[in-house]
This record gives sequence, C-alpha cells and structure tokens, in this order.
Amino acid sequence: MPRSTAKIILSRITGFIFFLILLAIANMLIGSVHNETYRSIIFFFNESLLLLLILMLLGMVNDIFWNMNFPFNIIAPITSAVLSFCVLTFMYALWIFLDQYIQSGMTIPIGLLKIVVFFIVLLAGYLAILVRGGKPKSDWEDKWKERRQARWLREKERLQRRLNRIDRHVKNKEEVDWEDVGEEFKLAFYNLGKSINKSFENNKKPKEKRRKRRQ
Repeated sequence: MPRSTAKIILSRITGFIFFLILLAIANMLIGSVHNETYRSIIFFFNESLLLLLILMLLGMVNDIFWNMNFPFNIIAPITSAVLSFCVLTFMYALWIFLDQYIQSGMTIPIGLLKIVVFFIVLLAGYLAILVRGGKPKSDWEDKWKERRQARWLREKERLQRRLNRIDRHVKNKEEVDWEDVGEEFKLAFYNLGKSINKSFENNKKPKEKRRKRRQ
C-alpha cells in the first residue's frame, strides 16, 4: 500500500531534526575536543547545512510525487533528476574536502558528470513509470512481492510433489527388492534340498550294491 503524504513528510522531517541534534552536540564538543580534523569535519557540515536542507526537501517532494498515481507522478522523474544533481554537488564538495587530506590530485569533470547523470535519472524515471503502468512505487513493489511469493509457493508445491513421487518410488522399490530376496531364498533352499537328496541317493546306491554282492 502507498504511504500517506503525512508519513513521508513526518519521516523526512524527523530524520533531519535528528541530524541537526547530532550536529549541535558535535558543535558543543568543539571546545573539548582539541583536534583540527574534528573541527574541520564539523565546519564542513556547518557550511553544507543549507545544501543538506535542500536535499531533504527535494527528497521529501520526490517521495511524495513517486507515491502518486499517473498522471500526478509524471513530475517524479524531474524531481529525481534535480535531486541527483544536488546529491552530486554535495558529493563533489565532500570530495574536495577529503582531497585536502589524501591529496590524490585527481580532477573530476563534475559539470559533465552532473549533466549525464541528470538525463540518465530522468530517462530511467519515465521508463519506471511505463514499466509500473503509472502506479506508485510502493504498489508496484507490493504486487511484485505477491508475485514472487506466489511463484515461491508454486515451486514449493512442485518440489513437494517430486519428493512424494521419489518417496513412493523408493517404497515400491524396497517392496520389490524384498520379494526378489524371498524368491532367492526359496531357490537357494530348493537347490540345497535337491543337493542333499542327490548326495543321499548317491550314498544309498553303493550300500545296495554291497548287499546284493553278499547275497
């Protein structure tokens, strides 16, 4: 089910307020922590606070539009593309800050990268709307989960049927094997009795011959 707009706004604002509280605590600890790297990190986030606020607002608006049905969600790819543009801006500022310490000397074509990512996200957004049939992202994910679960249940039933067939086959095979073993025992006892009778007859014939000679 799609999330309500109130839940989206509440979750975004709550997350940003939590971030502001952590940043305020970190600022209060600057006087206690005598470390230049720590101060540089806090100052970086202080300077980027406006950009982070814009990212939060854009993300909230973007989630709201993606939570709507067609044609209202037709603006969602545009907000996603603008959001990606701002995310790259923040990531590039973060890279410039980190490069002061690692000194990689690597140059990133951020202008070209922003344009390419902007149009890729824009195109991917409209393709996503077409694939989902204009439905909200959450509805499409729920249906996809239902289909995957139904497919899993079918595979489970199919596997269970195979196991049952294998089990019946094994039981039938064991019964046939025991019948074969019984027949083999019968044949063995018959051959044994026949050989005993034959040996008894062979022993009996010399005795009869001796009796005839004596007579």
